[in-house]
Amino acid sequence: MATLVAPIVRKKRADDIFFTMMSVVQLTIVVVGFAPSYFLRGAVFAPLPSLVVHLHGAVFSSWIFLFVIQSSLVSAGNIRLHRKLGVLGAVIAGLMVILGILAPFGTIRRAAHLPSFFTPESFLVGNVFGIIVFGAYVAFAIWKRNNRIVHKRMMLMANAMLMSPALARMAFPVTSNGFAATIPFMAHHPFLIGVIPLAMIVALFIFDLLTQRRVLAVTLIGGILFWATDPVSDWIIARPFSHQLVLWAQHHP
Repeated sequence: MATLVAPIVRKKRADDIFFTMMSVVQLTIVVVGFAPSYFLRGAVFAPLPSLVVHLHGAVFSSWIFLFVIQSSLVSAGNIRLHRKLGVLGAVIAGLMVILGILAPFGTIRRAAHLPSFFTPESFLVGNVFGIIVFGAYVAFAIWKRNNRIVHKRMMLMANAMLMSPALARMAFPVTSNGFAATIPFMAHHPFLIGVIPLAMIVALFIFDLLTQRRVLAVTLIGGILFWATDPVSDWIIARPFSHQLVLWAQHHP
């Protein structure tokens, strides 16, 4: 006698939906922020100032797209492929830290134009310190890769560390009196550069409260360290060492 077996449909967990949606939000911020200077100018074919900047753009883009793919794979239940691609992700993350340090030094050396809310010290130290913190978050996430709860949260917070450069470059086309122009949105609202990434951490706090009935230790500790990044970075920027580092970057190839 034949029996009909209903296919097993994997029920999505709340965190599958939340983390996938957050990865898409982060991807959107990066694409919009770097669209004028990178994506709409041909990406790897864009006229960028140096090989390091080209590599930085390609590796950064690969990471953010891979992050969305990885989140989607977990949501779809394809853990095997997620783990295989995780090896590639670890390599890309390592390259990001190296290039994320070299790129701002190159920007200072070229005396490139910086947004009005940056000083050379804040640009150099802020970017270098941020990418180092990103690397630390990713390293911890990789170490805890078998702990789904910790791994997902650390990766989300690591990616939130990458949002500031994209946010700082956000500009939107407008037309005024028949002339096309581009408005650097964040130049008028620079506080949002720090508020939006922090809002992602707050969203994670709220998600924990709704799904776990408490804020998990990894979210609490990771969130506090995330919040402390700006004050620590500001303290370093105010030290004479930061100015000396800028002078060194300006005069050394």
